[in-house]
Amino acid sequence: MRTAPETCHRAVSPGRSRRPRDGRPMMRGTLFLVVGPSGVGKDTLIDAARRHLADDPDFLFPRRVITRPADAGGEDHIAMDEAAFRAAEAEGAFLASWHAHGLCYGIGRDVLDALAEGRNVVVNASRHSIRTFEERAGPAVVLSVTAPPAVVRARLEARGREDAADVAARLARQVPLDGAETIIEIANDGDLALGVERFVEALLGAAVLPLRLARAGLEIQGESVAIVHRDARPVAGQRLHDASLVEIAGPGGEAVRARLALASEARIVARDAIALGRAAFDRLGLEEGAKVVVRRSPSPTSRDVLRKKVSGEALSAAEIERVMRDLVEGRYSQAEIAGFLVAASTNLNVDEVIALTRVRAEFFQRFAWDGRLVVDKHSMGGVPGSRITMILVPIVAAHGLTIPKTSSRAITSAAGTADVMECLARVDLSPVELRRVVEETNGAIAWSGRISHSALDDVMNAINRPLGIRSALLDVSSILSKKLAVGSTHVIVDIPVGPHAKTKTREAGDALATLFETVGRGVGLTVRAVVTDGRHPIGAGVGPALELADVVAVLSNAPDAPEALREKALHFAGIVLEWDPSVAYGTGRARAEALLRSGAALERFHAIAAAQGPTDCAHPGLFSRTMPAHRTGTVVEIDGYALAGLARATGAPGDKGAGARLFVAAGERVEEGAPLLEILSSSRRGVDDVGALRTREVFTIG
Repeated sequence: MRTAPETCHRAVSPGRSRRPRDGRPMMRGTLFLVVGPSGVGKDTLIDAARRHLADDPDFLFPRRVITRPADAGGEDHIAMDEAAFRAAEAEGAFLASWHAHGLCYGIGRDVLDALAEGRNVVVNASRHSIRTFEERAGPAVVLSVTAPPAVVRARLEARGREDAADVAARLARQVPLDGAETIIEIANDGDLALGVERFVEALLGAAVLPLRLARAGLEIQGESVAIVHRDARPVAGQRLHDASLVEIAGPGGEAVRARLALASEARIVARDAIALGRAAFDRLGLEEGAKVVVRRSPSPTSRDVLRKKVSGEALSAAEIERVMRDLVEGRYSQAEIAGFLVAASTNLNVDEVIALTRVRAEFFQRFAWDGRLVVDKHSMGGVPGSRITMILVPIVAAHGLTIPKTSSRAITSAAGTADVMECLARVDLSPVELRRVVEETNGAIAWSGRISHSALDDVMNAINRPLGIRSALLDVSSILSKKLAVGSTHVIVDIPVGPHAKTKTREAGDALATLFETVGRGVGLTVRAVVTDGRHPIGAGVGPALELADVVAVLSNAPDAPEALREKALHFAGIVLEWDPSVAYGTGRARAEALLRSGAALERFHAIAAAQGPTDCAHPGLFSRTMPAHRTGTVVEIDGYALAGLARATGAPGDKGAGARLFVAAGERVEEGAPLLEILSSSRRGVDDVGALRTREVFTIG
């Protein structure tokens, strides 16, 4: 690719971390081949650059071996007679050699060692030698020095080496830059200072200029940050600016992308360092002090595809994969990501959702379970106290099926399944630990953050949550991709429907169920989606320790265990057990109830907790307050959203003992002043903070 006759930084690919042709991953330096016809002044530019960068260990200007006497003048070279040169050439002493104007020229093979060490090598080369250099040393940046013919003629005539005919012949000689991948033209048209400035700028712009990796003392939510001093060499050389999107690469090919911030003071970041925020530092996976390079992040190749979706067009599976990979690699601005997600949230067809699900699964660590039938369960949520997963998992595991359940923590609710299980056992399992627990007990109830989480989730959630983007299309893709990644073969989905649940109407619930099952088939999963009544809370407790108490009561067959929670758990467990060919259709629920009543489920629950690792068991808070009915009548409705808000106000889920305990259910008659619920907290303040909340915000009494 030839550029305009000015220094051009459009193609700086050799400055990128790459694998050399011998397959070794390393931070290879950039090989610069300086070429140009006699009279353009390339020797002068090289000498000036050598002086300018004399104290810079990252640059090497090797001397050429020339069959010219040492005292012949011109460039500083290693003199060698022609016989010795031919012998050295035959022995392979040169990386590249060529012959021109009655002389022999060579560059020693030690250049390869310098490149392997990450040094940038500037070679005074011949246009005929470009292909040889690239074949033996890998891609190079060709700095093609040019000057107007009149200027070249004047320079040739001034040095007095050639007669008029020779000068004319040199001016007429045209040599193509054969084999060059990247060419930067340097115009050296008369103003020497300007020519040198252009030449040095080209070197700095395409060179590998390592910086020391450091941790930044700041973090911006949803944005990876890299801080570099304004006087750092890569800043000037690559014309990096505040808020530029840059790529930081390590010696083994590791790379992250981040938004650049420039600092003016060395106390913030040293001139030879780059400080990364926690998220970017952790993703890069290198130690502080490691050498890395920073460069402008190339424009995403999938930008046209992204714009295609924003305009409402359908994408192929390959196009979706291209966009997702560029999203993860940080090649898009937040505005572009937001535009894509807004469009995708309402404008994906089923084939696109299937393709997106497959692609998202590839960003997780994948599990395989030796051909076993592996079951899983998911709830769309929105119903307080619906902790059926923690009852279903031990029932299914006690039966003998494999169920590696990963669950989330609370985002807007008073407790997630992981928060509740953490009251009893560790949930932050690594993938290795998850496999061990499942192999020992058939089941697990673990936090998804260390297992079913990916960089793509981080990118998409950073935009979705602040904008409040809610999309069944994106939700189904996200949920089923996690099930694929964890190795599930069969998945049951609970879709509660109600005015305060996430899914509001039966019609919407049925449509969502169809989408789940269709996409499941498309990615090779057996999915059963069940629309359930989400109008009322299911358990008595709302909050981690209180919900754990309900779970243990059901598993222990306690007479005061919440009946609605028990019945729903048995219903779902029965469906799951009938996926086992040994369980006849219609007998799954009976099998589930037998495992519950016999104590096998409770025993398996404790075995799972023990395998995951016990924690200090959390108990309901010591401070409490009873909330009375504001009137006599029948409880018509319990607002689950308001109830969850009340429980969060007491400190849940951060305070494991905080939350609310219901004393009544919908349909029951109450007297004015009778207790409706109790709020609990581990601190007096947690109770006092919600003292002003009225029960009529939660209960409708008619």
